[in-house]
Amino acid sequence: MHWAYALKPVRVREYENVRRNREEKGRNVMEKHVKELFTREVLKEAAENFNINESSLKDLEGFQNFVYFGKSNETSVVLRVTHKSHRTEEELLSEINFINYLSDNNVSVSKVIISINGNFIEQIKDGEFYATSFEYSRGRKARIAEESDMFYQRIGKYTGAMHRFSKKLNLTHDLNRRHWHKKELLINMKKYLPEELSYVIDKYEILKKELSRLPKNTDSYGIIHGDLNHGNYLNVDDDVLFIDFDDAEYSWFVSDIAIPLFYEIPIPWVVDGKQRLEITKRYYYNFMDGYVKENTIDNTWLKLIPDFINLRQYGVVSAIYRSYDFNNYNNWSDWDKEALKFYLNNIKNDVPYIEMDFCR
Repeated sequence: MHWAYALKPVRVREYENVRRNREEKGRNVMEKHVKELFTREVLKEAAENFNINESSLKDLEGFQNFVYFGKSNETSVVLRVTHKSHRTEEELLSEINFINYLSDNNVSVSKVIISINGNFIEQIKDGEFYATSFEYSRGRKARIAEESDMFYQRIGKYTGAMHRFSKKLNLTHDLNRRHWHKKELLINMKKYLPEELSYVIDKYEILKKELSRLPKNTDSYGIIHGDLNHGNYLNVDDDVLFIDFDDAEYSWFVSDIAIPLFYEIPIPWVVDGKQRLEITKRYYYNFMDGYVKENTIDNTWLKLIPDFINLRQYGVVSAIYRSYDFNNYNNWSDWDKEALKFYLNNIKNDVPYIEMDFCR
C-alpha cells in the first residue's frame, strides 16, 4: 500500500508559544518535596559520576526528571537525575536495555553513556536519586506542520523498525516497564479532576474496558516509546533522532502511531476545517509510508487509532488538572484555554479528535 501524500508545509506559529507555555508549566510538575531534596550536592555527585564538568551544566528544565546539558571533556552530553518515587532502578535499567537494543539494531536513538565506574545507572545520595547520561545531539526539536515529507517518513520508518525489533524482544525478554493502564496520569485521574468532571473519569473507564479486551500478542503488543511527539524526536539535517524513553511502556504498537498524531494535529482554534485535515493527512500518510517499509500492521489496528488518540487526550486532561494553576486561569494563554475546552467537549459529547479514514 502506498501512503505518500504531497502538501507544502504550513506554518503554525501559535504552537511555538504553546510549547514554551507548556515547558514553563512543566517545571512545576514534580512534587515539592522532591524539588527540595534535589540539592546542588546531589547534582554535583551525579555529574562527577559521569565525568561531567560541573561548570558546564545547563538546566534543560525536564518535566518528570532533573535534566541538564553538560560537557564531559569535549563531548556534549545530557545528565538526567531521577527521584526514586518516579522510577525504580529496575525500571531505569529496562529503559536503558531497550535503548541499547534499538541502538544495536541501527534505530536512530540517543545512546546511553557509561559512568566512570562502568555503570549505566549510578545511585546518588544513598539511593534517593538515580543518575543516567546520554549523548547530546546537535539536532533541533521538530516544528509542528513545518517539516519535510522526508522527515515525517523517517519518523515512521524508525517507529516501524522499533516495533519490529520490539516484537523480537517480546520472545526473549520481559522488561520491567509498566503497562499502559498503569500510567500515573491515568491512575490518579480521580485525584486530579474536580467533581464536576466525573463524566471524564466515567468515560475513561469505559474506554479502558474496551481497550483491555483487545488481543495482546507478539505482533500487536510490546514495549513502545510511549511519548513520541515533536519534542522527543529531533531533526538532524532532515534525519530523525528519537530521545527521551522515560515513558517507555508495554502497550499496543498502534499507540505509538496515534500519540504523535495527537500532538501534530492542530486544535481547531488554530487551524480548522480542510487545512486541519490536510495537515493531518500529510503527516500521517508520510509517516505510514515510512512505517510499512519496516513493519506490517493490519488495518484492524489502524481503525483503532481514534481510540488511542482519545486515550492520550484523557492523559493530557489529567495532566492539565494536575499541573496548571486554575487560580490563575485568567492569565492562561488563549491556546491553553481553548485546548482544554476542545478536549472536554470531545470527551463529553463523544466528538472524534479528527474525522478521517486511517485505513486509506
